[in-house]
Amino acid sequence: MPETFRYTDEHPYIGKGLNRYSKLGKAYTLAEADLAEFNDMYLNKSYNGSTDNLSANEIDEYVNASINLSRKNYLCLMKRDGSIKKVGNTMKSRKMSGYLQKFINKACDMLIQGDGYGFLNTYYDYIDDIYNYRIPVRDIASKGNIKKELKSYVEDCKQTTKSGSKKSRQAWYELALVNNLNVNQGDTIYYVNTGKKKSESDVKRVTHQYIMNPDNPSEEIELITKIKTRLMKAECEKEGIEYKSLKSKDIKERMKKYIVREEDEIILNCKLVPNEIIDNEREYLCSDLPELEYNVDKYIEQFNKRITPLLVCFSPDIRDQILIKNPADRRYWTQENAKLVSGCPMKEGDQDTYEALMTPERKEIEFWERIGEVPPFIEECNIDWDNLVKKYHEDVKREANELFQSENEKYLKALESLTKEDINAFEEDGSLPKAITDVVTLSPNDMKFYFVNIPDMTPTTGGYIFDDIKLDMSEHGIETEKVIPEFEEV
Repeated sequence: MPETFRYTDEHPYIGKGLNRYSKLGKAYTLAEADLAEFNDMYLNKSYNGSTDNLSANEIDEYVNASINLSRKNYLCLMKRDGSIKKVGNTMKSRKMSGYLQKFINKACDMLIQGDGYGFLNTYYDYIDDIYNYRIPVRDIASKGNIKKELKSYVEDCKQTTKSGSKKSRQAWYELALVNNLNVNQGDTIYYVNTGKKKSESDVKRVTHQYIMNPDNPSEEIELITKIKTRLMKAECEKEGIEYKSLKSKDIKERMKKYIVREEDEIILNCKLVPNEIIDNEREYLCSDLPELEYNVDKYIEQFNKRITPLLVCFSPDIRDQILIKNPADRRYWTQENAKLVSGCPMKEGDQDTYEALMTPERKEIEFWERIGEVPPFIEECNIDWDNLVKKYHEDVKREANELFQSENEKYLKALESLTKEDINAFEEDGSLPKAITDVVTLSPNDMKFYFVNIPDMTPTTGGYIFDDIKLDMSEHGIETEKVIPEFEEV
């Protein structure tokens, strides 16, 4: 909060009652006074031309501390009751395994209270537990919800996506099929990844393609790279073109005429966790059940990836040295090393700049142009309004260009083609769908998309990443919880 305010107990602002949050004759002070004045001046019927005065600005909350992890991911220590407000799927997601959620809850409590030293020691203890299978089975198990009958799932897997590729397999359904489970809609399947490498996913589909043997036309053989190369080189020789000039998509298209049959092989790198273990009062550790020993490398990588955004609180001097994969590599930091810092985002564009925050968006410019007014406090915010309006009209004219229309249409179609998998990947780790990046690039300066072929222009949507790639807001959790002096044991 500012150290001084215009309106004080000795000099209050007297409400004019021109807005529902401004009462006629009431004395306002401090931040409430500034808002009441703003609402009276600019959010009233006579000024904005509306038929009512219901629109208003108000103070959402006062906080004692706040951590901005990345865009749309933050936590606040609430002044009113000492609770912690968590916003963003970095800290809260229904898809998150229990072992991750428990640590993040504990970590957020420590960081918001300035305990960087405690966070680091807790992190290394947790790595040790993961490495040595000391995590409770029910906490590390992934869970999948049965939303359709198994027959429907099998039939759905035969369909293709909008892009023409086969639909991804889901581990919990595959486990239900393999284990002949009698499941109903609403049931939850628990499982752990038991692969040997961090790259091994829970379920993998390998498609085997078969062609007629070039040396024996009456015989089917599996298509392997050696045979594919042989066929393509023969075609290129006949057509008088260089084999190396063929792109992957060209080869794929040319091979279609040879393929007579396809067969999918499903590889499961996971094991079912029986419900009696999940529901048992006893807390089974994975070390108690050798058959459920999980993929250590994968879970440590998953753990490190999930908590990386929390490291924004630490100095860049040590930030890259904190995470480890093996407890033997544990680092020991001093209280001085572990002091928390601010104003050092993980990467450029993770946090809003003042300039980006105060620059009106296109839709704002369109609004003020429509009502024939200039926004308030333009000079105070050092905004060159005339230049912004001039550029807006220039952009509108340029958008009539054939190239822009073509690129914009490609972008809009790419947005429409996004699958649930695309959205989930973006939610989980910020991966941008290829359908998008083929058309636009993301600027780290303002987190907007700009056309690859027209680098200084954005799509008609505005190109704002979090507006265009729609997140599932039910997953983008908001949670408030009490701060307690003693943390539960993980």
